[in-house]
Amino acid sequence: MLETRINLAAFRHNIQTIKNIVGKTVSLLPVIKAEAYGHGMPRLAREALKLGAPMLGVGTIEEGVPLRQNKIAAPVLLLDGIFPEQAEDAVKYHLTPVVFSLETAKILDKIGKKKGRKISVHLKFDTGMSRLGFTLAETKRVLALIAKMKNIHVEGLMTHLASSADHQSPQTEHQLRRFDAVIAEAKRAGLKPTYIHSANSGAILNFKKSHYNMVRPGITLYGAPPVEIEGNKFREVMTVTSRLVIVKEIPQGEGVGYGATYITPRAKKIGVVMGGYADGVNRLLSNKGSVVVKGKVVPILGVVCMDNFMVDLSKAPTAKPGDDVILLGGGHDETSAEKWAELTGTISYEIFCRIGMGPRIKRTYVNG
Repeated sequence: MLETRINLAAFRHNIQTIKNIVGKTVSLLPVIKAEAYGHGMPRLAREALKLGAPMLGVGTIEEGVPLRQNKIAAPVLLLDGIFPEQAEDAVKYHLTPVVFSLETAKILDKIGKKKGRKISVHLKFDTGMSRLGFTLAETKRVLALIAKMKNIHVEGLMTHLASSADHQSPQTEHQLRRFDAVIAEAKRAGLKPTYIHSANSGAILNFKKSHYNMVRPGITLYGAPPVEIEGNKFREVMTVTSRLVIVKEIPQGEGVGYGATYITPRAKKIGVVMGGYADGVNRLLSNKGSVVVKGKVVPILGVVCMDNFMVDLSKAPTAKPGDDVILLGGGHDETSAEKWAELTGTISYEIFCRIGMGPRIKRTYVNG
């Protein structure tokens, strides 16, 4: 069994660092979808709320309801919106939908009329991501129609920035100009949203003008910012460990693992580590990745298996069965999420989600 240790002090540090960047007049909407990127949603939700977050961001209603079942009463924004048949449950559990279709807005308006109260929503506009959101062409008509819905409270206006991690890309500035036009049109329609937000982690660090009065930090909360800014040091929150199952001497010329993709050039001491691709240890780390044993960075040998993988213990000759192995994190560059992402052709987001949500992983919290 693998174990993920979640450093709550590091999580708190990262939130405070973001608060220092955006200033006191800008609220934080911590994004804790996908089980807080594999870090554990309910616990990190509580930590974020303790530090003053007015609202939490999840993806779907299936993520929002468990927060209520965990007795978290704070506002929860459903960033991926809802299907029409989910509207009743969204209202029942006091979840705030992101709305990007008139059909959904009309259904929520009817439910609000039936229940005798206004339903809060955030309206999302597609300014260049080409994903979720009302199109710019329908902006004026949509805002005018929703402004007339007596049982809808437009609490927020939002968009999503596609290239904010690249401060040289002109796309972000282009999207912000479009979003400013949406905001102006909303004002003309008589809407007075409490929150206006566009900034994800990259925009928080790269584009101050994107902050408006709320920002949506995601990956930066977990210590893997998409861009490093001088003086703003974020701390890794997740460390993943396992143990050596067995240690053995392998003679020269022997194959290691499925397909014998590694042949020992000389006699070697190898160790078998518990955990494999079923636990989120990507198979693309085969013969490329590294782990830490006895404080030494040691390479993965052969193909990562479903339940385990092999490592070269030449640099850790005193290692024995039962010894701890750091797979991810631990303050080592070679076991950082960014390094895993580089080696496997993906992004740190996916690394955290895959390994942090494995069914055979024990999650513990430290520095609570």
